[in-house]
Amino acid sequence: MHRRHWLRKIQVPVIWAIAVLFAAGVIWWSVATFMSSGGKARPNSTNANIKIEDTVTYLTKAGSPLDDERYWITYTEFSGDVQDSLNSLKKQGVVLDPYFGDSQRPSEIDYRYSILMNLVDQKILSYYALNKGIYPTNEELNAKVDEIVNQYASDEQYKLQIEQLYGSIDAFRKLVEKYVANDLLRAKIIQDVFPNIDNDVKQYFDENKDEIKDKYEKVDASHILVDSEASATEIKNMIESGKISFSEAASEFSIDTQSAALGGSLGSFGHGQMVPEFEQAAFSATPGVIVGPVKSEYGYHLIEVATKTTFDTYDELVKSSVYDQVKSDYQNQEFTNWLKEYKTREALGYVINEPDLKLYEEYKKADSEEAKTAFFEKLESTLFDSEGNIIISSSFLSPALYTQLADEKLDNLDSEIFKLKDMEKLYESLPATVISLSAEDIQSKIDELNDSTDTEAKNLYSDAKKLKDYETELGLTEKSAVEEMLSKLEAEKDNLNTKFTRVVKFLYESIPYSSKVVEYAYKVDNENPEIIYRYNELKYNQNLKPLLSDSSTLESYVNYYKQYFGDNARSFLIDYPLQSIEQELNQKIISPTGVATDLKVNALFLLVDAYERLANISMDSPVYQIYLMSEKHYLEELDKLMPGDENIVSRISAIEGLLKTPPASPTPEATE
Repeated sequence: MHRRHWLRKIQVPVIWAIAVLFAAGVIWWSVATFMSSGGKARPNSTNANIKIEDTVTYLTKAGSPLDDERYWITYTEFSGDVQDSLNSLKKQGVVLDPYFGDSQRPSEIDYRYSILMNLVDQKILSYYALNKGIYPTNEELNAKVDEIVNQYASDEQYKLQIEQLYGSIDAFRKLVEKYVANDLLRAKIIQDVFPNIDNDVKQYFDENKDEIKDKYEKVDASHILVDSEASATEIKNMIESGKISFSEAASEFSIDTQSAALGGSLGSFGHGQMVPEFEQAAFSATPGVIVGPVKSEYGYHLIEVATKTTFDTYDELVKSSVYDQVKSDYQNQEFTNWLKEYKTREALGYVINEPDLKLYEEYKKADSEEAKTAFFEKLESTLFDSEGNIIISSSFLSPALYTQLADEKLDNLDSEIFKLKDMEKLYESLPATVISLSAEDIQSKIDELNDSTDTEAKNLYSDAKKLKDYETELGLTEKSAVEEMLSKLEAEKDNLNTKFTRVVKFLYESIPYSSKVVEYAYKVDNENPEIIYRYNELKYNQNLKPLLSDSSTLESYVNYYKQYFGDNARSFLIDYPLQSIEQELNQKIISPTGVATDLKVNALFLLVDAYERLANISMDSPVYQIYLMSEKHYLEELDKLMPGDENIVSRISAIEGLLKTPPASPTPEATE
């Protein structure tokens, strides 16, 4: 309750960050292939007959291909790095959608493209290092790899884990070698490009002190939040007299339930993460000394700082725990800037041969409205024949990109059509005398009516202002022009929607395992029982099922979202979404007579699973028996479709027994 921004999301997905970081590591993995005995670079290809046009990508200088194979990215090299990366994600339980990503995780094609771009940068860095003669030698590489591998392999427990994960110590060594090559080459290039890095960091600090303090200063603190200053003072006296510890007092008295459960701990936080009064007090506090009461918009705080990292001079920064991070961040940013400038200075570029990656890059680089429109028109011309039928190809990338762009265009058309229809209504409802007024005259009327109680007049001139704003935005000043534009856009929307629907249905038939394709399919056909089931199954598995894994998980989410929804947090998280799923499954799959039995069975099993999970985590709640009865109802429906199934009959019997048992008295927490 004390935060300006609630930064600690519960289980917030960070897979995109993982993907980028992992790909960034991959760019160096093939560096070792440039090594030969004596430290001289050698080609990474084992195919002496490979042609430049058979590569995934190759470097160019001033537009001309670099003929040296060391600056080509072969399919073997690229595929190996991609597979290593995807396997690593799978071990984390992450499987990427082949063509559709979002803000939380990339699509597989986007992930592949990121790896390719990093490999291109690696080739450019190789070009620099080879020309400067600063490649690490085999001796340097092997010495560092031996040091790391021996450190782990010498411990029998670690050795066993390595063999289980990687198959052998030798396989682990090869993986380590790739990462070590990264560190060695990067260190040598940085040393060459930034020979006085410590002085550079000092200058950076002197010129950006306030910004650096805001970003890197941290405090690790706990707090107790209460409603009154008197209560805060009383609790402070109890703690200082030794009657109770700070953590015990936080657990017993703090109204910030999330931190109270942790003895008041807020963990580590930086500038800008707390309300101003709290931040100032925390950063000014002496570790171990209770500060407060401190008043904020949430109440009165007692604050105890465990540790803090602050600095006012460069020498203090160097001695602090964050210096290495400051230096690393500065190096990385300056290195990125240098690499960008180096590419330009040396006129280094690349050519992509692989068709999907080439097309995807064109999509990525279409960042203006004009470029997007041109790319969309190109896609459309290659995707449809003269009769509007989809031209089948070996790749689904074109229809996937078309779907995303068409969906965006349809949203924009809906927005424009809404404005035009609103303009039509305003032209019809407003008096001609008001419509003829200038924007300045209308604003004057609004100002005159500011303190008036004449609601009708206020609404009249407010609508007139809205019309003038539309006219300015859309460049239309007459009703006839609005009607003409509206007719044109509605026809454009109908035509685009027809093609969009056709492509979505094609994708659903071709790659139905894509969750985004299922969402699009539901958007264009929400009466198809199979699509309805798969869409609701997707919502359940992604949004509800994880919350119902155990009571502590659900409680954490509910406590977090109470800041937004108050006592309705549980309803917003569980009840409303489940009711929506349940209602649609019942109305469109379970109840209708013409729906396939297997879909009915799947829908019923989904609802049984939901209510069984809810019952399991709500045994001490008054709604426990309601959940059991709902589960029993859907099991009985299943029994009609699958008569004689022993598991269903057994579960129904078990629930009947539970329903005969009086529910346990609700805990105070449940009552609340």
